[in-house]
Amino acid sequence: MKIFATTAMALALVAVSGCAQAESKGRDMKRADVESIIKEYLMENPEILREALIELDKKEDRAALAAVADQLYKDPRDVSIGPKNAKVTVVEFFDYNCGFCKQSSDWLKEVMDRHPNDVRVVFKELPILDGRTKTSRNAAKAALAAGRQGKYTLLHFALMNERSLTQDRVLALAEEAGLDMDKFKRDMEDSEMDRHLDDGLLLANRIPALTGTPFFVINDDFIAGADTTKLDKMLEDALKDS
Repeated sequence: MKIFATTAMALALVAVSGCAQAESKGRDMKRADVESIIKEYLMENPEILREALIELDKKEDRAALAAVADQLYKDPRDVSIGPKNAKVTVVEFFDYNCGFCKQSSDWLKEVMDRHPNDVRVVFKELPILDGRTKTSRNAAKAALAAGRQGKYTLLHFALMNERSLTQDRVLALAEEAGLDMDKFKRDMEDSEMDRHLDDGLLLANRIPALTGTPFFVINDDFIAGADTTKLDKMLEDALKDS
């Protein structure tokens, strides 16, 4: 449906251009003549249609993000680091078993260290690989449980640096982080944890551009993947524009 609507809109834009040309040649031109001009224009300039499709897709994706802004930026259950009035807010959707998420975790940590007053980071647990790994959801619940003791980022980055996320290893990392283990285990069993994660998955389904992890939202723009060069550029642009 999205592709059909986007294509129709793009063709309409090109048709307007074609009709304008036709009008300049005479207002009494037949429909077939106008269609011929449009076809000729598309054949000679196919990149115009491609660029229009890309731009329209981006506008639709940004509109989808705007529609879920409260869930993105204001869910009190999410862990966030940085001032609420920061110039830039970075939201990351991630899975602890995602290799690309692990690659970009150092970048995110550097951003937090480099811009403590200008950047706010919102962590969005999205254990989409749990069906295959059987450990992603448990790791997400562990991080959220650590957050209840004020040690979310400590365990978060430890999990990102870990290849094996078995239950025993997760518990060992939690203990190394200095958590109250009795409270930690109780919190992991809290049904609110599952509700939080389920809501995150529902949110992700409302964002068409989010087809995998990591997925970053930087202010009102977005980028999929772990290309830190592009992430740096987008972040710096956002800081300059704020």
